Amino acid sequence: MNTLKLTYARHQRGKIAPPFSDQLIRYCELTVLLKGELLYTVDHTPIHLQPGDAIFLPNGTLRSRARPDEPCDYISFNFITEEPPSLPHYIKGGADGDVRLLLAAFDAIGTDTYGEDSEVSEHLLAALLLLLEQRVQSARIHMLTRRILDYVQENLSQRISLEQIGKACFFSPVYCDTVFKRDMGCSIIDYTLARRIGLAKKMLAEGSRTLTQIAERVGFEDYNYFSRVFKKRTGYSPSQYKKLFFFN
Repeated sequence: MNTLKLTYARHQRGKIAPPFSDQLIRYCELTVLLKGELLYTVDHTPIHLQPGDAIFLPNGTLRSRARPDEPCDYISFNFITEEPPSLPHYIKGGADGDVRLLLAAFDAIGTDTYGEDSEVSEHLLAALLLLLEQRVQSARIHMLTRRILDYVQENLSQRISLEQIGKACFFSPVYCDTVFKRDMGCSIIDYTLARRIGLAKKMLAEGSRTLTQIAERVGFEDYNYFSRVFKKRTGYSPSQYKKLFFFN
């Protein structure tokens, strides 16, 4: 998503949410409900928000909101961007722990209404939208892909093959790789190598292990092979990459 401009943000606490009739909005709107209930109609479709849910409305949406029976607690953001986030209107359970931490950061900026020209608020909103996009994308991942991701994470220091993954997940290796590539955009082997090299880069930057120990820790029995793969994917040999952080 490109740069956004925050035009309005407010934390509504313990009050009856104001209703509004059909409005065609000319901005993007994100509302996260923390307590109570809210009933929207979006492009003639009702959306009932429960605590922890969120609603996203892109520019050009026709929306209205009914008057709730009880006070509620919610945070709303209006913003302008040329490239809206890839979010559905209704985000069930969007307000998880990480999202609530970001919302708490907004509360630390101001009591009720956040500064419309606050650069900090805009960066926080961008992070919030990105986090919600990741949550939505994760929810769409096939259960088999989740099992493969867990298997790879738990076995990075061991030999990993499609045959082993197929046995662990009770599906054929070809089917596992097909579903994984559809969800993740790369093969299981490519993903595994990327995770191994990423972990190796982290350990090289920490500097607490030898190059051979790092190679073994990320699942390479042959250091020379590890070095070739590392250089192919990063442009540096492991020793060269380490020198970027330690010059002596």
